[in-house]
Amino acid sequence: MQIALILTGGTICSRTAPDGARRSDVDTALTVLEQHYRMTHPYSSVTFQVHMPLNRLSEDLTPDDWCMLLRTIASLDCSQLDGIIIAHGTDTLDQTAGMLSAALCGISVPVVLVSAIAPLHEAQSNGHANFDAAVKLILKHLCAGVWAVYENSDGYMYLHRGFELLPCQHDSIDFFSSTMKTVDAVLEETETCIPRTTCMDLQVLSDCFPPEVLLLRPYNGLRYDKIALTDVSAVVHGTYHSETANSTRFSPYAVQTLIQRCQKAGIPCFLAPCSIHNQTYGSSFDLVQEGAIPLEAVTLPFAYGAVWVACMHGFHGEALISRVRQIRQSLDSQCFLCCM
Repeated sequence: MQIALILTGGTICSRTAPDGARRSDVDTALTVLEQHYRMTHPYSSVTFQVHMPLNRLSEDLTPDDWCMLLRTIASLDCSQLDGIIIAHGTDTLDQTAGMLSAALCGISVPVVLVSAIAPLHEAQSNGHANFDAAVKLILKHLCAGVWAVYENSDGYMYLHRGFELLPCQHDSIDFFSSTMKTVDAVLEETETCIPRTTCMDLQVLSDCFPPEVLLLRPYNGLRYDKIALTDVSAVVHGTYHSETANSTRFSPYAVQTLIQRCQKAGIPCFLAPCSIHNQTYGSSFDLVQEGAIPLEAVTLPFAYGAVWVACMHGFHGEALISRVRQIRQSLDSQCFLCCM
């Protein structure tokens, strides 16, 4: 069995430095991960094909780093792999999972993101358990697509579809998603799967420069007349839990101000998540009528990642909107099961 192991940094790849701070160290992490896995699975026939394109805590990642990660994945021969494991930090795990879900839509193998709440050498770390679960799922032929596996504080190991993963909240060590399942439950679900063709446009992505996509989260006091839109390719604006945002007309605090500025500059302004046809509140209804582009059944991290990827492909206007929605719809086929 061949698994590509890509280390990018983060807590799972960190160690405590002499100054007491955690610093990313992928070389040490690789040694610790492999030694622990071989010690606990002495008869395993798994071979790890190791790549270390980055060595950063995830809060320090940039769009250029995302491009580096995509180039690394594009260099792999997926026909010779059973799966891919990516070691990543927890702070922006949801963002990278969302982006990869869009960029790798149609990939022929499972791509599993693993992270840890503490460095591997600390007793409270769940890093080794998360890594072992990822390997086990790949060996059991987990359905192709982008996933995240993580042991929560309740002691259960959960599997998340990458495009549904939500950020870990402050004062929490747990990850959640709308359809998350325990790994044990997934391992029991077996079915004959139709082979998928590796996404043909990944090489195109790996050769592109990152676009300027602006992500905005609403809050009381956000002035839309103060936001710079120079060289911006698209705007992704989040909503509150009721899929709403400020729609007070003729106010610098209203999203209409942003929409109008975007329209003048020829910049698409997405609203996510937001129902396309049935907005519950007048605020979101008015924003859509004004020209905001609704993206439904998405998390904000995935919406940003999908728009970013589509812009990387050079999509504009209506083609950009269609492409983003098409990516989301295609991901519904990613099933929680292991293939026979």
